[in-house]
Amino acid sequence: MPESRVWIDTRPGGLHLLLQLPLNRLEFAYGQPLIDQPATVLARHGEGLSRYLLQHVGARSGAVGWQVLRPQLRVVGSDGAAELEAEIDLRAPPGGDARQLTLLYDAVTHEVRTHRVLVALRNDWAGGQVGQPPRPLGELRHGHQQLELALAPASVAAGLWQLAGDGAQHIATGSDHLMFLLLLMLVAPLTLAPGTRRAWGGVQPAPAAWRRTALLVTAFTVGHTVTLVLGSSGLLRPPVQAVEVAVALTIAVAALHAGRPLFARADAAMALGFGLIHGLAFSASLSGAGLTALQHGLALLAFNAGIEAMQLLLVLAVLPPLLWLAQRQPRASAWLRRAVAAAACALALWWVIERLGLLPAAWLA
Repeated sequence: MPESRVWIDTRPGGLHLLLQLPLNRLEFAYGQPLIDQPATVLARHGEGLSRYLLQHVGARSGAVGWQVLRPQLRVVGSDGAAELEAEIDLRAPPGGDARQLTLLYDAVTHEVRTHRVLVALRNDWAGGQVGQPPRPLGELRHGHQQLELALAPASVAAGLWQLAGDGAQHIATGSDHLMFLLLLMLVAPLTLAPGTRRAWGGVQPAPAAWRRTALLVTAFTVGHTVTLVLGSSGLLRPPVQAVEVAVALTIAVAALHAGRPLFARADAAMALGFGLIHGLAFSASLSGAGLTALQHGLALLAFNAGIEAMQLLLVLAVLPPLLWLAQRQPRASAWLRRAVAAAACALALWWVIERLGLLPAAWLA
């Protein structure tokens, strides 16, 4: 049986609610047919549904009620599963505690006794809940129309710290992103063999190797930052599967490049282009939904800072031994580079097959 959902985003001085109400249950409580023609619901009943929600949604601090602003309505879907989505802002009274309140809600449940309303906290910037799975807060039903909300004490630093940690963890636990960075570092100290662009030759002096590594990592950072902004803002929404497959393909190409130069002196452009693809994968972990523009901007900065911090740690940990080996033991270094490139290429192709869903089910059990 479909239930209603209430997603809560905290705002300075109040709450922002996203309500999702199934039309086939709402029509019983509202007293008018809605599900027969979802496309015309707002034209026929927009004003009435706004008044209905204002009567059945509210909040209070102690005995003092909150101000409830007029909802913005839209209908999602065109069949029997269509829903009414309503966005409502609630403002705490002057002097009221916006983080300790009672949510009042009996839309649909005042009439449909079997209906449930699931309430979850989607974003709480001040309490450090940003870009994470919504946190269930409780359930409302007939006869149970109040929910006490006690949000964590406000702390902007908590939100920023949490986001930076999420960014760092995304790199640290993302084997595909780690593999791509490792492949970049494998070739960063190398020069082309004299007279050809089809084979790696000697090793650059350490200062030049560090500068080249910085260039490649910066190009990768610029690329993934651009698409992280576009993706988390909702301006760019490619299919998740396509992005994951494309990330695996970038690793396969980077592995081939590590074995034998494919882009000659254009590896910075390669890092930039592939960074654009990896940024789309990062954006799946950071949604700006429910955040103000300022909060979204700060969230992006903190999340990206975590990513860059982890990338920097990886470079500092891996590049010095790679550089030492390339300068002191060039044959062993070349063998290691080819071995890592071959393993990375094989792993990337496995990821492509897996992410396309082409593996037999028995292999995944």
